[in-house]
Amino acid sequence: MHNGVTLLPEEVASLILPFAAPSKDRKISFTKEMEMATVFYMAESDRKKGEGLFLKKPLEELLFISECFYPMWLVPWQGRTLVFDGLGVAQHTFAYDVLPDVKSFVNDVEGSVEKLEAYSAALADHVHFFESATRVEERAVLGLVVSSDFIEDFSSYLAQAEATPLSEVRARLCLSPIVDESSIASSLNQLLELKTMLEKDVQDLRYCMKMLNGATRKHVDVLQEEIRGIQRDFNERIETAKSAAMKRVREIQRRYDERITKASKKFEQQLHNLHRERVRLEKKEEHALAQIERCEAEVKAARLRKDSAVEQRWKQERENWKQEAKALHRSLEQIDKRIGDTESEKRVEISNLRSEFNAQAENAMKHVREMEASRDAKVQLHKEKIKSLEDLTTNIVNQLDGLTKQKRTSLNELDRTGMHDTRRKTALVSMPLYLVCFQAEATRRYVVYPPSIAGTMGVLTKFKGILGASRVKSLFQQRSKAVANILNQLVTVIEHDPVFKRDLHDSAVKVNILRSRETRERVKEGLAELKKEEWISENEFQTFSSLLINT
Repeated sequence: MHNGVTLLPEEVASLILPFAAPSKDRKISFTKEMEMATVFYMAESDRKKGEGLFLKKPLEELLFISECFYPMWLVPWQGRTLVFDGLGVAQHTFAYDVLPDVKSFVNDVEGSVEKLEAYSAALADHVHFFESATRVEERAVLGLVVSSDFIEDFSSYLAQAEATPLSEVRARLCLSPIVDESSIASSLNQLLELKTMLEKDVQDLRYCMKMLNGATRKHVDVLQEEIRGIQRDFNERIETAKSAAMKRVREIQRRYDERITKASKKFEQQLHNLHRERVRLEKKEEHALAQIERCEAEVKAARLRKDSAVEQRWKQERENWKQEAKALHRSLEQIDKRIGDTESEKRVEISNLRSEFNAQAENAMKHVREMEASRDAKVQLHKEKIKSLEDLTTNIVNQLDGLTKQKRTSLNELDRTGMHDTRRKTALVSMPLYLVCFQAEATRRYVVYPPSIAGTMGVLTKFKGILGASRVKSLFQQRSKAVANILNQLVTVIEHDPVFKRDLHDSAVKVNILRSRETRERVKEGLAELKKEEWISENEFQTFSSLLINT
């Protein structure tokens, strides 16, 4: 606190940030007195006045308004600058997967890598080895700030920081860092150990992948060379056997070609005779049909002549020819059936001959087929070994690759921690805030006013003033929500740490801007400047000035 500032070693720089900075469009300077007056105005506006329709709330008393400085550390590390919350309110936990025993995996696999069967068995035994990497460990780093919003806003804020001698630091209400140089050194060692461990994990995982890919490639190359040897050896023997077998097949084919030719000629002769007989019958049938037509004509002529005897004779003649035609038609049908049966017998006999030929030809090729089947079986067995090796290797390598990506993600998170710029030495940054304490009966309420940007009087703000709304609340624009979120945690620390609360309260009372006549005068000067810029009215000026007198 005020009398208990931690002495900083010579190699640690001391920086102080401004509480309020003018906005880009503000042309008039914003004085310290205006800053104090604005905070006083807001604190008085936020003080509970005891209103209430039914249950009247107790009236709050403004105990103090004190400018405090919140400690933040800037620590160079690995080409970046880490940011530590001096009060340890913020902290970051790094979570990472714990690898199985990589050394035992390497020993098991490398010990069996020379023999294919042993190597395959080792891969099968360890196919789920790295899936067991489900245990997660965490390392919490006290005070480490990793919020990207905070880092971005704080980096911009640091551009307004000023180097400040230790004597001036001691004269202010600087909150003593709980996270000190020793704690930071321990955290840096912790981060370095984590990074070293992650890098070693990545190295070990990559070695495992390289070892597996190399060993599997070696065995696959051997198997593929064996396949080529098998094919070469069998193909030579198959070619010799096939040449002899083909001679036998051609001899068999010659014999069966003769039998098929002989059978074909036999049936062709039968078919020729049948077709010749059919032609003869067709002609006789045509003659019978012609005679029927002739008889029909004679019947009609006799009927016209009314010669019944002749008519009756031709009718009898017609009937005889019809009987003849029917008999001839039946004979044609029978001859067609015999032709069909003969053609079917021909097809069956030739088909049987061809089947006999195929069976004998295949029998002649049996030894060749057996050698081809033996060759294909051996090749297939080798291919299955290759596929099994490659599948097992791919399965394990995919697990290793997934773990490697996780480790690299953790490394990237670690490497991206902090700010981009690199500082030559550690700096303790004092970040200003105004701490206000209200008391109602025995209850104290603490409020933090974080660093702000002092703006200009806009049209909307002027319009609000005409309507009776306060303009001052539009004067301060919160510099950073992320910065404010961390500073507001000070209230949580106060409420949960009675010793800290007592020491801070005692120190804050001593630097209360309303305590001395001199600081009250400065606040009044600030009120006058606010009135001049029309942020407050004459009535507001008189009201708040009178509050200063009564404080």
